[in-house]
Amino acid sequence: MKPPRKIVTRSPHRRVGYVPCPWLQQNHVGYESLLEASFIRIALLCPNLQELHHQPFRLDLDELGTYTPDFFLKCHSFQNLVVEVKPSGHVAKHAEKLHAAQQILKEKGCQFLLCTEVEIYGDERGERAGQILRPTRSFLPATMVNQIVRRLPEMIYPISADALAAKLGISLQQVLYLVGRRYLQAPSDLRTDELYYTASEEIGNGNFSARAWIGSAAW
Repeated sequence: MKPPRKIVTRSPHRRVGYVPCPWLQQNHVGYESLLEASFIRIALLCPNLQELHHQPFRLDLDELGTYTPDFFLKCHSFQNLVVEVKPSGHVAKHAEKLHAAQQILKEKGCQFLLCTEVEIYGDERGERAGQILRPTRSFLPATMVNQIVRRLPEMIYPISADALAAKLGISLQQVLYLVGRRYLQAPSDLRTDELYYTASEEIGNGNFSARAWIGSAAW
């Protein structure tokens, strides 16, 4: 693997920028399209995610040239995921290179996922991720957060965001803050009518498939 190329430069043809996530890591996560930005928001809510990096390295594919994956996800469950985010209409054009990269990554112990607009925008999942993460960037005093978090084990799960807000005497936005900061876990469809406590044995021990949670296109 080679160092990544320089990324996120201004472009008149596409949206580029960074998504800050200081509750997870110091480094912002770059994106070079709105589809990538939506993927980042979904990935940040993946259970047991440890690190998220944009264009983390380059692979030498011999006669096919080089390949730079879009994202690398390091998870507590030891499922290292390499993700290519691409519009479905562009997949066939790059299929040979993607298959070659997939084989190399498999040999290195990484799972390769292809995410298109179907996985990211389907069932409004990308929109829900944005709705959850908006309150996450707000400031709540540490004492308030600690007081709320101490009461979470008392609740019976799964529980809806509205019901939890009522039981705790807090706002819905504060419940979403807890989801975004990963004190609580939403299911993979990111609906908030069934939230889970992240300290539960199943989530805490990584007994789930991060690959299935993120989703991957058939290609």
